[in-house]
Amino acid sequence: MVGAHGGQRTRRSEDVIRLSCASLSFDGFGDEDFVHTFAKVRDAGYRHLEFNCWYPRTLTPAKTRDLGERCAQAEVSVGSIHVSSFGGEGSHGLTKDLCHKLRAIEAVKELGGSVVCATGAGRGKDGGCDAIIAVLKELMPAAEESGVLISLENHAANNLENLDDYRRIFDAVDSPALGICMDTGHFEAASVSLDDLIDEFWTKINHVHLKENRSFGVKEFVRFGEGTTDNAAAVERMIDKGYSGYLVIELSPEIGAVDGRPFTIDDLKKPYEMFVGYESE
Repeated sequence: MVGAHGGQRTRRSEDVIRLSCASLSFDGFGDEDFVHTFAKVRDAGYRHLEFNCWYPRTLTPAKTRDLGERCAQAEVSVGSIHVSSFGGEGSHGLTKDLCHKLRAIEAVKELGGSVVCATGAGRGKDGGCDAIIAVLKELMPAAEESGVLISLENHAANNLENLDDYRRIFDAVDSPALGICMDTGHFEAASVSLDDLIDEFWTKINHVHLKENRSFGVKEFVRFGEGTTDNAAAVERMIDKGYSGYLVIELSPEIGAVDGRPFTIDDLKKPYEMFVGYESE
């Protein structure tokens, strides 16, 4: 199997699919020290986590030690972390961004995970796509040496938004550890067809976020089962092509603010029940 942007992926007996859940699904966007995540993750069914590490203390060595101990007590493992966006202007901004991502590599290793995921800044801001490329050129040798995958997540109106953005990045930075986070809801919100994405970039998709968007081309995330995003079809296409890695459930905190309904444990259990059948570990 050969993709349009190089590389080859064949289904192997050791390929594993793990169902995970992002901490934002429990703790929202605030700095809550992951209290709600640990209180609810096992009740919801999940055994794997992606920590959203968007605040300074969430990336310190002290915090990774703390999280490691709490994960052991809760009998959950960390597969990935999501960190603040790529971007920076001038040598100072680029250096800070590079050092931030280097620390993220260390942090995910300390937690026992293997994927660092991040998006970009707003479209045309913080150095644009040029800044992402500049940092990735310095970052990827360290990622490869550490055995960590860097996964670039798109957002609407972002420096990482459409297929042209990914073409430009992969033409400039060639690394087996660099890939795409296929966030199903975000791609559909940005008017990017999941089929088109998979057709061209399936060999570069190294991480998957599952969420639902109400309708194609407009960002409005909804609870699972209430939108039009065909997550199952996208997952099955990727598995057929040999995808091995995490399927991360994201129940966006934006949803409750829009529909006025409080989240319940059933909202977290539902996507687990929808996708646990794809696990192969």
